[in-house]
Amino acid sequence: PRPVAHAAARTWRVSLGGARVALRATEDDRGAPREISFSVPREGVAARALLEALAEAVSLGLAHGVPLATFVDAYAYSPGAGGAVEGDAAIRRATSVLDWAFRRLALDYLGRGDLPDPAEEEMAPVALAETQPPLLPLDLPAQQAPRRGRSLRRAA
Repeated sequence: PRPVAHAAARTWRVSLGGARVALRATEDDRGAPREISFSVPREGVAARALLEALAEAVSLGLAHGVPLATFVDAYAYSPGAGGAVEGDAAIRRATSVLDWAFRRLALDYLGRGDLPDPAEEEMAPVALAETQPPLLPLDLPAQQAPRRGRSLRRAA
């Protein structure tokens, strides 16, 4: 049996706004990215699911001939929970995980140095709690709710 050739891949690991992020790009035989994936271990299930779905959509697009530059133009500087980037000397600030990831891919695969770090004014402020009073404790009625006419039936 012949050994199976494994596709080349690159992995970048950073901390973005205090959250760990890993980006993995699998390359084709020409060294171009053919598939990407994210790892964000401390994010919620919904955020991880959305990032995985986006990575799958980008991977499908790359497999069907959509240029990486198209995705970079679409997702660089995407708003979100960004901040200071630790672990990447070329990108020091990002507006979101998507911003960092697609600017990193643009630097490494497209040689694009025309995507500077966002200014601090462009960074989304951390969402503050609304000034409305909380909904709890609720003002409950003084009397109990009326009972309904049906009673529970016992299973035979």
